[in-house]
Amino acid sequence: MAQEYKKTILLPIYHGMRAKNFLLTDTYRELAKDTAIRLVIVAPSFKIDYYRRAFPEADVVFAPLDISPNDEPLFGKLLAELAFNSLDTNTIRFKQLLQYWQYGNLPRFFLKRTLNYIFGSFTSSRSVIRFLDRFVAPHAAVLRIFDQYNPDLALAPDIVFPIDRFFLRAARKRGIPTAGMMRSWDNITAKGVVQILPDMLILHTTRMKRLAEKLVGMPAEKIMVSGPPDFDDYYKPAIFSREEFCQKLGIPASRRIVLFTPFFDASIDSAIILLQELLKALDDGRIPYDVQILLRYRPGYTAASSLAIPSHPRLVITYPCEQYFYGKKGAKERIIDWEFSKQDVDLLTHSMRYSEVMVNTVSTLTIDSAACDKPAIGVRFDAAPNCPPEHQITKVMDLHDHYRELERTGGIRLAKNIDELIGSINFYLKHPEADRDGRKRICEEQIEFFDGKNGTRAAEFIKSAIRPAH
Repeated sequence: MAQEYKKTILLPIYHGMRAKNFLLTDTYRELAKDTAIRLVIVAPSFKIDYYRRAFPEADVVFAPLDISPNDEPLFGKLLAELAFNSLDTNTIRFKQLLQYWQYGNLPRFFLKRTLNYIFGSFTSSRSVIRFLDRFVAPHAAVLRIFDQYNPDLALAPDIVFPIDRFFLRAARKRGIPTAGMMRSWDNITAKGVVQILPDMLILHTTRMKRLAEKLVGMPAEKIMVSGPPDFDDYYKPAIFSREEFCQKLGIPASRRIVLFTPFFDASIDSAIILLQELLKALDDGRIPYDVQILLRYRPGYTAASSLAIPSHPRLVITYPCEQYFYGKKGAKERIIDWEFSKQDVDLLTHSMRYSEVMVNTVSTLTIDSAACDKPAIGVRFDAAPNCPPEHQITKVMDLHDHYRELERTGGIRLAKNIDELIGSINFYLKHPEADRDGRKRICEEQIEFFDGKNGTRAAEFIKSAIRPAH
């Protein structure tokens, strides 16, 4: 009996967050269990063994391919620079300013601003950039992957990521249909002009769809709104109870938890000072002594041992993920990537579920806290003196379109000094219902679907792209 032909979907995964948002969601699970589909996931060779152990499904192939954004030809790099600087958003203009603060070079800064002023003013510039992209040579090794597996569909999990562009170009060259996704809620306003439009685009929310029509130029009929698959876990039953969660972390169940998620990698000194001040407030009674500070690092940052983290009975430290990959960057061995496990995702979702208040700076976790109806406080001051301009939170916040949208909902309370931060924590501990309408607006705008089926919706749409029309 002849073997049944399986439809092949090919996609690249070249970053830990992209892996989390695809492989650890129902999008992957629904596609992987469909016996009529073969998934070919292309990834760096140093991750292949890990992926094969973590995701052993029968019809999933992990293909090694070592490529980097630097492999793009010179014309492609120049075009990418033009595309990035041609999007008319406050976030792009902030990033131009940020690069000037970091590296200087005033003429280069003025050139970028000029490009933004000229090309950002005309929607026709998108068509010019996409026309020119057709003259960028496809990556030869990616073409060989396409020829080896002959996919029925190429899926780009992050259409603004350079390596995903390599795969979209190869698909265009080979005449393969394409579907694309946006990794995060801020990508449309923060990553520049989308250089290659997929045939179909899966987005999280109607808000993103409107932005995609306006800023990307994607036709509405080619956009599917699924809801963010990585938020499904918030709308499914908890894996373990609050008592079990506290026991796992060594926290007495009677304590109220304040989740603290600062930017250690961006402004380390400010994060340490903020933590020290919160612990002092616990000691002197400005914060009730039944409060536990649950400190959460950001992914990709593991330098806890080198930081002056004080030991305190009301402090517990957690790490977003445990799987790290190391390699040479310059003369030093450093983290080159990381991966979430299902247990890491459970730690995140349950940290949100069982905290009373969440404190952060600029993070998607504000949306996570809203999903759990937990009050969120945004730090809007620099605790460390002489903080460089590229890390000054007031400068950063004033120019981020996507985060300003969150603030306008009224679902996040802003603290402009340490006294306001402590006062806001105490206020929310007494009044957890405060600002609930704002949190509800955040959920409506940034999550939209609350049935736990976002990943399933995305998977069904992807399947529809490879099914014959009836």
